[in-house]
Amino acid sequence: MLTITGLFYYPIKGCKGWALENATLTKRGIAFDRHFMIVNAEGRFQTQRELPKMATIEPHLNSGTLTLKAQGIESLTVKHTDKGIVESVIVWDSVCNAVSQGKEAAEWLSTVLGADVHLVAMEREFHRVLDAEYARSEADTTGFADGYPMLLVSEASLESLNSRLVETGSEPVPMSRFRPNIVVRGCDAFAEDSWEHFSINNKTGALEMYGVKPCGRCIVTTIDQETGTKTGAEPIATLKKFRRSSDGAKVLFGQNVIHASLGQIAVGDEVEVKRSLSS
Repeated sequence: MLTITGLFYYPIKGCKGWALENATLTKRGIAFDRHFMIVNAEGRFQTQRELPKMATIEPHLNSGTLTLKAQGIESLTVKHTDKGIVESVIVWDSVCNAVSQGKEAAEWLSTVLGADVHLVAMEREFHRVLDAEYARSEADTTGFADGYPMLLVSEASLESLNSRLVETGSEPVPMSRFRPNIVVRGCDAFAEDSWEHFSINNKTGALEMYGVKPCGRCIVTTIDQETGTKTGAEPIATLKKFRRSSDGAKVLFGQNVIHASLGQIAVGDEVEVKRSLSS
C-alpha cells in the first residue's frame, strides 16, 4: 500500500524544517510552510545558495510568536504578524506583498548571517498566482515556496539515488537535502514523476492532489542541512547522469504538487494514484 511516511514544513524559506505527525492543508499548502522569508535590502529573497548558514537557523512557531535560534547567539522571540504596512518583495519572478517582522528580527538575522537582511511574512490577503502553464485554476496559490504549494518525494527515489552514490564511493544523503513536504513509501523509484492526479485518503475523506511537474534541483542539495556547510558536488553530480529533463537543462528529483482540497493529512494516510502518465 502507498502511504505517507513523512510530513515536513519550513516556516522560514531556506531555514530549518520540522517533521510533523499531521498537518493542515490551507489554500497555500501546509499551514505556515514558507510563510516567512528572509530578504535583502532590495527586498529580494535570500536562499542557502547565497547564505548556506540559513540551514542552521531554527524557527519555532508558537501562538502569535516566532522564536529564532542558532548556535553562538542568544535566541530571540518576537511577535509575528501578517497584517500591517505592506512592502513589495521578490521571490524568483513573483512580486509579493509582505509585512516586515520588525527591527529586532532583522538585526538578529543580519548578525547570524553576516548580511544586511530582514524578515517578512506574506501579507494575509495576498494571492500569489501560480504559473498559468501548470495551475489548474486562478484560485491555485502558494506562499514563499519556489513555485508550488508542496513537494512530494518517494523513499524509493532516495534509495535509488543513494545506491548510485555508494557505488561511486560517495556517502548517501538524507531526505533533508531535498526539503520535501510529503514523503511516501510503497511505489517504485521516481514513480511520483508520472502522478497527474492522486488523493490522500483518511478518516475524513479524500483530499485531491495533482502532480504538475518534476522539481528541478540546485546546489542547495549539496549543503549539509545540519551544519550549513557545502559538501562538494554530490548529489547533483550523480543526478546529472540519470535525472536530466528532456531538454537537458534541469536535474530532476521529486514532484511539485498542487491541491484541490483543504483539510487534515497525517503520517500513515493512504495515497491513491488516480491518473498517471503511463495509465
